[in-house]
Formats: sequence, C-alpha cells, structure tokens
Amino acid sequence: MPHPSLPLLLSALLVPAPGKEGAAEGGATLARTPLEHRRSDGSVARAERCRLRVPIVRADPRSKPIEIDVWRFLAQEGAPEGVPPIFLLHGGPGWPGVEEHQVDWDGEVAELTALADLVYVGQRGIGTSTDLPCDASVLGPAPEPDSADPAALAARVRAASERCRQHWEAQGYDTRGLNVREAAADVADVARLLGYARIQLYGGSFGSHWSMAVLRFHGALVARAVLNGMEGPDHTYDRPSGVLKALERLAAAAEAAPELAGHLPEGGLIAALRAVIEGVEAEPFEVELPDGDGTLVRIDAEGLRDLARGVRARVSSRAGMPGWPADVVALARGEFEAAARALHGNRSEDLALPGAAFLGLDCGSGITPARLAEYRSDPAIAVVGDLASFYESVCPPWGTDMGDAFRAGFRSPVPVVVVQGLWDVNTPFENALECLPFFEHAHFIPVDGGSHSALQEALTLAPGFREALHAFLVSGATEGLPAEIALPPIRWAVPR
Repeated sequence: MPHPSLPLLLSALLVPAPGKEGAAEGGATLARTPLEHRRSDGSVARAERCRLRVPIVRADPRSKPIEIDVWRFLAQEGAPEGVPPIFLLHGGPGWPGVEEHQVDWDGEVAELTALADLVYVGQRGIGTSTDLPCDASVLGPAPEPDSADPAALAARVRAASERCRQHWEAQGYDTRGLNVREAAADVADVARLLGYARIQLYGGSFGSHWSMAVLRFHGALVARAVLNGMEGPDHTYDRPSGVLKALERLAAAAEAAPELAGHLPEGGLIAALRAVIEGVEAEPFEVELPDGDGTLVRIDAEGLRDLARGVRARVSSRAGMPGWPADVVALARGEFEAAARALHGNRSEDLALPGAAFLGLDCGSGITPARLAEYRSDPAIAVVGDLASFYESVCPPWGTDMGDAFRAGFRSPVPVVVVQGLWDVNTPFENALECLPFFEHAHFIPVDGGSHSALQEALTLAPGFREALHAFLVSGATEGLPAEIALPPIRWAVPR
C-alpha cells in the first residue's frame, strides 16, 4: 500500500543530479538520474533511478511504449571487485516499486551493496512503472450482485476483466505484451543498458517464475541465481494437494507441541477441519455478529475452505502460524464467530480486480491441459478449495496465453541455489521438487518450518546461513551452504 510520508522522505533524502540516457537495439532506452542518501551511520549511499522505455510488444516496434521503474544501488566502498550485480526480482505480480515499498537503505540495500551493485527491476504495468489498474477508475462503480450463486459471481468477474482489457486496449496498449517473457526481456535490456556483461538473479515467488524466464531466454547473461518460493513455468495455478500437504506438515508440528497437549481434537487438526467443512456443506447456516446491528453471515463450505489457511491470520508466513491450530480447534468446537467476522470482511468488499498487468502476466503463463486435468481430479479441493476458479473467471478475455511450449521444462547450466519452505502454502514445496531437474547445477535447501518467506526466515533464524549465502553471491561457492535447515519451533497459541 502507498506510504503517505514517502514523498517527504524522498524529497528530504534524495538529491538528484543531471539525468543520463542510453539506448539499445529494439527501441529500448534508459533514462538515468543519480541520487545520494546519507545512511544512519553517516555513510553516503549512491544510487540511480532509471526509467526503461520500450515498446510494450518488442516484436512490434510501433506498439505503444511502456516504462519500467528501475533503481540501481551502487556497491559500497570496499565491496569485492568483479562481482556481478544482484538483480532483485520481486514477487506478486503486484510489487508496487521502491517508492511505495519504502526502500530499506540501512537493511537489505546496505547488506547486498556490501557485496555488489544491487538493481531492483519494476514490474511492467504495475505501481511506479507504467500503471495499468483495473480499479473503479477503469471499471466504474461496482454493481450490486444480483445473485450469490458462484456461477453468476464468476460471470460478473469475467465481465469486469473484459472491461479492463478493453479500456487499456482503447488507450493504445497492446495487452499481449503483458507477459513474463517480455518482463524477462526488460531485465536483459536493463542489464545491457547499464553496461553489465553478466548479472546475478535473486527472485522469490513470482520473482522465481520471472527469474526462470530470464534463465531460459537470456541465460548467457546470468552468472548465478538464488531462487525461493518456487513458481515454475507451469505453476501459476497452485495445486490443491501441495497446499494441503503444507498444512499437514504444519499440523503435525502443532500436534507434537507439548503446549497443545490435551487441547487438540481427536483424529488431529486436518481431520477436524475436514469434518467441519463436510458438516457445513451438508447444512449451511447463519451466524449473527455480536455487534448489535443484526448482521447475519452465511457459513458455508466454500467460505470455510477459503479459511483453511487461517481464520484470524493467514499461515503464509510464520507470523501468521501460531494461532492456526486454535482457529481449527474453535471450528471443531462449533465456535464460528471469528470465522463469521473473516467471511463478512471478505464478502463485504467491493468487486476489485488486480491490475491489468497481474492478469496479463499470470494469465499469460497459464496452465497445461495435463496439469489442469490433474487439478480437476485433486481430492484436496474438498479442504482447501478451488484455487483455479479465479483464473478461469478472469483469464479468458485477455488472450495472453503463451502456450504449452512456454510451460514445458527447460535446462540451464547456471549455478542456482534453491531455498524452499516445507510449510509454504503459497508456492508448495512440491513445486521446487518439480523445478530441480531444470538446473544442471542446483544446490537445494529445504527449510523445515519455513513458510512462503523461507529464505528470509532462514537468513534471520539459521546461524551461519547468511554468511554462506553471501559467499555464494560473491564467488559462486556452495561449500558452506547447508543441505537442509530446521527453523526453531513455533510458539503456538493455546486454545481457550
């Protein structure tokens, strides 16, 4: 979300110098503005804010240009010489950019620029890059739903998605250019225009998907890579069984915790969750919120499946995990107030779509028919829900699908460190296992207790890992990297 004080922060801390501009083949240009920032320790950090300007569809140089926001942070004095720059590719898609993200000059930037130049590449069509939203300014006021039927709601979402595409096409943007292959070419253009012969990739979640596209189509540019929260070429749709396996590992750890002894339902947490969903599917009901205004919330199986990954907080990170067992225990006891509040909050929101670029990028990567068939027969849908329904509603209008050839496996000789959490419910652990054959030189680090943020959790909680990973970024050495990491136990919230 935008940070209201950030424009003041930038005007106070960043002093622009005269701009520079370079050009490359294919019509790409890069405007550069030097910046300086005084860190809390008194040292001066040097950077450049850049704008890559390129036809939205490179194969059509007449297509309307799009701009990508790029920040380069220069290596500190004393950094090792000859280390390729680190290109950090964020997840989402939906990263709003350095300004909105409020860059941590004294944290991540200082840490990585002690090793090499650091480059943040923005995401095309999003945030401080050319922004192509699908909000009320594009769609107009959201009409009141005329039915709660899932098919009617899906049709409503599809119609809104089509209106968004038509709006941006009418503004001259060829939305076929909103795909991850073009985004990979953005990275390559930035590297060339900044004068780098080789780079390193550092990408997580969608950033790993994006990084794999760079490795595939511009592999000669990449010296090495660190990937986490793996989303392979055919992993845009999360497989329900992978999500459920992550929850099962999380549940097993909670069930073994002494502080929860005597509090857990017979048969375990997953069995209890499944039983509650089955019971509600047979007999949905309503709960009145205790706010005095008579608000009734429908408790149904679809809603509870959406809450399988957390009622009061999502288990997407370790910060949201401690209360998950207590949430399941409450449901098993027939206590639905917290669930009703969560569902009321979700359902009372106006119809909102992610931006055109999110839809184009994710819909462009798509899913193979074989994987979709496996998905449709996956029994885990009964617990974690139909995770594909959103894409099946929003993607058809866009026509950005890059085809099964893109989603096929590839081979890369680039040395890669892959870090993956066993409790990751966003990009399940099994994704990493499917991606490993792509890499001829991979060092795989499973993180027991790691969430979708397993890399950062390991850097923070695993002694010696930060130093070993930095050694890999500097020299490519993997000797000090662990074969696996076990994070400290979660301190679970005890049910009432």
